[in-house]
Amino acid sequence: MSKQSRPRVLVVDDEAAIRMIERRILEGGGYDVVEAAGPTEAFALFNAGMVPDLLIADLDMPALPGEDMVRRIHAALPNLKVLYVTGNIDRLLDARSLLWDGEAFLDKPFTANGLLEAVSLLLTRRIAVAGSGRSRS
Repeated sequence: MSKQSRPRVLVVDDEAAIRMIERRILEGGGYDVVEAAGPTEAFALFNAGMVPDLLIADLDMPALPGEDMVRRIHAALPNLKVLYVTGNIDRLLDARSLLWDGEAFLDKPFTANGLLEAVSLLLTRRIAVAGSGRSRS
């Protein structure tokens, strides 16, 4: 993870309401959150030197599908962990038979606990237990 005290998560989604929900949930879970309204904004953040600990990518974005955005980002940052958030996971799994070790997906609609667990698993390989400061494997 990065040197800051809180892990940094970049949320890329073309829907402002979804970004806002994810930001509130993640900040409440102790994460530093940066938002991008689409791939162009995300690329600009990466080009400016921002390196998150985790990228949350919507699959269904009009300018460039999330999996294509991630493919481009992975060219420069191959070990960046990615959580795909989508209402249509079949599209990703049709295009790729397997997700790699640093990737996961979360179906929309999701719960706050579901999002926090998915992020925790990707970043630490453990599920943070809400409110306890502990984690479980």
